[in-house]
Amino acid sequence: MINRDVLLGVLAMTAAFVLPSSAALGGTFSISPMRLDLSDASTTAALTVRNDADVAVVVQADALLWEHADGLDKLTASRELLVSPVVFTLPPKGSQLVRVALRRSADATRELSYRLTLQEVPQPVSPDFNGLNVTLRLSLPVFVAPHEHAEPKLEWSARSNDAGELVFTAANSGGAHARILNFSVGTLDGSTVVFSQPAAAYVLPGQSRSWTSGHHDDNQTRTGSTVADAPMFRLKGLTDQGEFAAELPVQR
Repeated sequence: MINRDVLLGVLAMTAAFVLPSSAALGGTFSISPMRLDLSDASTTAALTVRNDADVAVVVQADALLWEHADGLDKLTASRELLVSPVVFTLPPKGSQLVRVALRRSADATRELSYRLTLQEVPQPVSPDFNGLNVTLRLSLPVFVAPHEHAEPKLEWSARSNDAGELVFTAANSGGAHARILNFSVGTLDGSTVVFSQPAAAYVLPGQSRSWTSGHHDDNQTRTGSTVADAPMFRLKGLTDQGEFAAELPVQR
């Protein structure tokens, strides 16, 4: 089923764009499971999409190649996964089985990464409707295991950019993805937190992901700016494989 973080994100998006005097139209659907795993030995998988609303919802599915570029997610259309059906109608309180098939061979040593997106197709509204037509879009990871057993291997670094902000980078030199559940960076004595990242994030194999301390949003906070010029910080966090900690020298 859709997890709490995704649901809260959708509700927050609706609240941010709908004026108090306006109404909003939009479907509500959920998916299970929230991740698909494929391999040469198991080239197909399926998920169930459920409509939680009292009206029909039209949904379009797309398979996307998932990479990191400049430390951020990059998604491009891909024909390496076959999705069926691509467009379907969910009846009120109904469900649909969606199948995903791998159309290429798995890599020998490195896990392949994709995203399957499920996007509500906007429907026409009556001429007298005064409000916003909000559409829902969900995305789940699809991983293809390599022929050989692979594990993630994270290496962390810190640097100061031209704007004087701290940039923390996790580079994954392993053959499988890493899922960072949270991490924080503070002074060596633990008295001050310089940066914290409470939201989960993937780091794909052979790629890297970065976080900048100068970004202020719901998932990133910065405190203790008076110690940002320190030459060394302590990193600690949690992945789906357990806790980690390290001392990070800052490249300036």
